[in-house]
Amino acid sequence: MLSQWFMILPEILLVSFVLMAGFIENYYQAKTPKTFFTMSQIFIALVLGATLVFYNKSAFPQFWRNTPLITLFKSCAYMLTWGWIYLSSKWFLNKNRPSCIFCSLIFMQLLWLDILASSSSLLTLAVIIPLIFLGNTLLITRHWDFDKVKSVAFKYGLCSILFSLALWGGIAIIYYWSGSFSYSEVLTFLKSQPHNNIWILSSIGILIAVFMFLLGLVPFHIWLVSVASSGVLPICGFFILIPQLFYLCGFTNLVRDCLMPFYWFFSPIIMTCAILSVIIGALSANGEKNLRVFSVYLSIYCLGLGVLGLNDFSASAIITSFAFIIIAILSFAGIYTVFLGLKSHSEYLSDIDAIKGFSSSRPYMSVALMIFMFSFMGIAPTLGFLGYMSIMNNLIMQNDWWRIGILICGVLMVAKACLDIIKAVYFEQKQHSYDRPDKSIYICLFLNMSVILLSLFNPNWLMHNAVMILGGLN
Repeated sequence: MLSQWFMILPEILLVSFVLMAGFIENYYQAKTPKTFFTMSQIFIALVLGATLVFYNKSAFPQFWRNTPLITLFKSCAYMLTWGWIYLSSKWFLNKNRPSCIFCSLIFMQLLWLDILASSSSLLTLAVIIPLIFLGNTLLITRHWDFDKVKSVAFKYGLCSILFSLALWGGIAIIYYWSGSFSYSEVLTFLKSQPHNNIWILSSIGILIAVFMFLLGLVPFHIWLVSVASSGVLPICGFFILIPQLFYLCGFTNLVRDCLMPFYWFFSPIIMTCAILSVIIGALSANGEKNLRVFSVYLSIYCLGLGVLGLNDFSASAIITSFAFIIIAILSFAGIYTVFLGLKSHSEYLSDIDAIKGFSSSRPYMSVALMIFMFSFMGIAPTLGFLGYMSIMNNLIMQNDWWRIGILICGVLMVAKACLDIIKAVYFEQKQHSYDRPDKSIYICLFLNMSVILLSLFNPNWLMHNAVMILGGLN
């Protein structure tokens, strides 16, 4: 019994932070916004350490279980969370806004996302996904001017209720027919089922649609665009940088461990969403005037390519898709770091006019932004080139030429959007005077670029050996 408590130490630490933050908020008078961010960084480091220690241990394997692959996803997400919390603290300190609720909501979301990534039961999905929806809704409302986000929060909350009801209905149907919530038992049941059972097909379609909504893939992407256009910068950055790895991990586990016998049915649904995301994401990024919305469309494009690369959900497809998504998120982390440095008269800028002539005032940040844009364009020797090539190589080995054609078209469309950003930074007249960036901006950019350089000199750890570090793909 005691060993089980040790195995869920990461989840215990996440809950402990929320309880401690609430106690400090109510009883500690000398608190500042930095107090909760310092606590957050300590607890995230502890959670990461506990996750690595118990990388293949599971206290309740009937509900969620850890594997080396899942631990790899979680570890990357926690490291990104640590960095984003560090950067977000600068926004809260600059605005002098209270940070307790923001940090507590982030940790509660990490708890639900952690369990989702490890889920081994449909019952776990039925409980956790509505809690994630609730947490996302509460995060969207974190704005000092509630009227700006009220409509977005209401619409997202309404959609969340509808998707939660649909999820419960779909899981109930599968339980009625199979008599079990367990992934492994449902997998065995589905192997023996005829392919014309309309109830089973409907329930599987619902499960796939729920994950497409979580990921924000087209046509379920409107909520993510709305959050970027109206939400505050720390919330926008969180939605772009952190949850996707957890969602992809949970989605991959669901497909491989539970739904694979009906791959013939849901594969066209997934591929349609992926293709639409690649095309609409790339096209919408062109001409977009809001930098945060631009980054969201770029994120939708990258997620579409990542899901497109999953293809048959084989081990090689998962690893190449994982590598591409990690490379994209590294670039997004750099972009949002630059966004935190786009400040004029203590106001954070988000319009494309904000970066016109940026290079004349902030040459180091401008070079970093240009490298990130080159990475999204897939120009060698950036990491983006390696990411695109990993997906293309996997598709070539499977003779999947039509997906390769979509990938190439997407790259060409995104290249135009990224070149427009570079043009504005280097070749247009400056329209703003900029405040001096906090030194943490330069520190994070330096660390980001260092990781990129290390990966370029030794790409094997990311492209082929990452999973082997933790013991292989189960």
